[in-house]
Amino acid sequence: MNQYNSLDITEYIKGKRVDYIDETHTYYVDGVKVPSVTQIVAAILPSPYSDVEPTVLQQAASRGVALHKEIELYEKHQLLGSSIEFNNYLFLKKYHRIKSLDNEKLVIIEHEGKIVCAGRLDMIIQSELVKGIGIGDVKRTYDIHFNHLKLQLNLYRLGYMQSYGHTIDYLKCFHLRKFIYELIDIPVDEHYAKEAIITYLNKNRDDTNIT
Repeated sequence: MNQYNSLDITEYIKGKRVDYIDETHTYYVDGVKVPSVTQIVAAILPSPYSDVEPTVLQQAASRGVALHKEIELYEKHQLLGSSIEFNNYLFLKKYHRIKSLDNEKLVIIEHEGKIVCAGRLDMIIQSELVKGIGIGDVKRTYDIHFNHLKLQLNLYRLGYMQSYGHTIDYLKCFHLRKFIYELIDIPVDEHYAKEAIITYLNKNRDDTNIT
């Protein structure tokens, strides 16, 4: 692999070295490139953006990355952001009595002892209004594509529980786009996540790098 830059992340999970390379948005487990959770979702469900111009998608993605960075800098270093979406994020946290326990956490997903994929979830959260701990995900899209979001967060949930041995009790999405701000409950469905992994493996068994 190339030398990592300051935006790259390395963690050791269950004795395995997991690297996230920011420039290419790729993951390696013990030096072997593996698919991302996002790629698994894309392989299972049709893209809702197939008719959108690539330049429009790139602009939207850049704004989403900027918002995620504002939130990460606030949660890790208490640096205040300036966007409308960031301030609405603070409002939702206060209104729902939520605190962030961890941010940008790497996870791996295994099936029958083999690594399937890796991912990076937005945050682990805790609310005074809900028992247990949850996963919080930030979306800046105009529309929420519920099936994609449900699969993504349930895969993150499965990965976090496999990686760190802690139960995730609930899943929530911070939907933030200009003057839209809402906290959306996403149903927990572990069976759905596991079935998606099996479906992906069956579709890609001949050309996968899974080890």
